[in-house]
Amino acid sequence: MSHNHYEDYHGHGNGDGHHGHNHHDHSHIPQIPTLPSQSLYTKIDLSRVSGLNLANRNDSLSGLFKNSETKYQIRPVFQTDLDNQLILNIPFTDNIKLYSIILRTNGNADHCPKNIKFFKNNDSIDFNNVNDIHSNHHCEHPLVGYFENVEYEASNDLVNGRTQLEIREDSTFVEHHLPRHVFNNVNFLTIYFQNNWSNDDEEYLQLYSIEFRGEWSPLSKSHIITNYESAANPADHKNLLKQENKNYSEL
Repeated sequence: MSHNHYEDYHGHGNGDGHHGHNHHDHSHIPQIPTLPSQSLYTKIDLSRVSGLNLANRNDSLSGLFKNSETKYQIRPVFQTDLDNQLILNIPFTDNIKLYSIILRTNGNADHCPKNIKFFKNNDSIDFNNVNDIHSNHHCEHPLVGYFENVEYEASNDLVNGRTQLEIREDSTFVEHHLPRHVFNNVNFLTIYFQNNWSNDDEEYLQLYSIEFRGEWSPLSKSHIITNYESAANPADHKNLLKQENKNYSEL
């Protein structure tokens, strides 16, 4: 199913491709449409976004997340390094109620992600434990968006003044709706791209863009205090050294 307007994305639920069925509840309730004004681009902590098994540099990952001015750009292309799995860690600057994620990928079966899992508020996920932790949501991504002449090159990383390649095909954007009652109070999101459509572990995944939509509210004071208290305090370190020296002198 394709649409002529950019705002009318493919809507997908959890795990059933184009039908948008949700494996967590089978009530078949229609998804609530999202709006461009609900973009969360400004709430992503772009300087702290990171990826595991990413061929691109982590400091170029900000180019993967799109706003209204960059939504059609497909360079740089972001791809996996050694196989067809990728973990993305996305911190937010505020509390997020996440409605959906909009993906643009390479629809070639070798390079298109198939199964995607989402984890909220867990910054310790890596390839050692990702398959042991229960995800908050999972979905199946369809085979759309194959751009035959776009290949990854290391030099494609964002550079000031570089002309970006644009392909204005609205049907290549896929919106996956997330359960809103689950993805509230999100301050950290992990996305696990688990495999590809060809099931070939030797091939790599390719991503062109990600957009989040939802609502946000300022972080609570308790969350800020918790982060502050968990951070190392140089004054505490000095006081500890003083106490140790005092104890040593009294021996």
